[in-house]
Amino acid sequence: MVDLIEIMSPAMPSFGEFLRHLRDERSLSREGLARSAGVSASYINHLEIGRRDHPTRPIVEALAGNLERALPLSQDERRYLFDLAGLPDIEVPEVADLRADISPEMLRRIDRCGSDPAGYFDLRWNILALNDAAHQAFPGLREIGNVMHWLLSDGRSGAVLAEHDLVVESAVAALRARIALPCNAVWAGQLLADLCRYPEFAGRWAAGRVAYSLAQPAVRLRDRVSGKLFRLDLQLYDVDTARHPGWTRMFWGIGAR
Repeated sequence: MVDLIEIMSPAMPSFGEFLRHLRDERSLSREGLARSAGVSASYINHLEIGRRDHPTRPIVEALAGNLERALPLSQDERRYLFDLAGLPDIEVPEVADLRADISPEMLRRIDRCGSDPAGYFDLRWNILALNDAAHQAFPGLREIGNVMHWLLSDGRSGAVLAEHDLVVESAVAALRARIALPCNAVWAGQLLADLCRYPEFAGRWAAGRVAYSLAQPAVRLRDRVSGKLFRLDLQLYDVDTARHPGWTRMFWGIGAR
């Protein structure tokens, strides 16, 4: 007779379970963690057994800080602790911080695209990195450092983009979609005020078009040397990082010359 082995379903991750794991890993007692975090040991116990599942941000910050003092938390561990508490990161990173997140491997990834333009940008359309093909295809973009400002202020964008107006319309519609979440209001107001000084942007914004998917899946570019038109099929990817989740995207233009 074949023995039947009961297969246990894995438990869903929880804030309390992960807090207990981090505390045990550091050989911290509930009392020790509680005392240094400014809460009671019974509160720590309630968190760990699931009787309290919505700690506030200041409490999670205090717990993370005291765990950190015993043994450094990795960026992934810190983010996971806050994600399990239902507290996504609302900090608005500086462009320099996001550029610092672009690792050598990420740079190699866009370099491997060869003659296809590729790069990284953030939610505000700030350029974080470009490969050489993108630098050649979009003159001035690296220097200006922001896709929207390049489209609206640099005449070279109109020279290389055969359907410049459609690209601007798509970029504005995508921006409207991206800033819909309440947490994005922290940076969105300043960005909109900055962009509305361009009449073209103000008119497009007032039209109210919104696009979550890629509104312009392909663009036609004009070769700067020959003047010949060629098509770029655009692919966009969210690129997650532990330090600044949800902020970085990659583009890859697959071209046919």
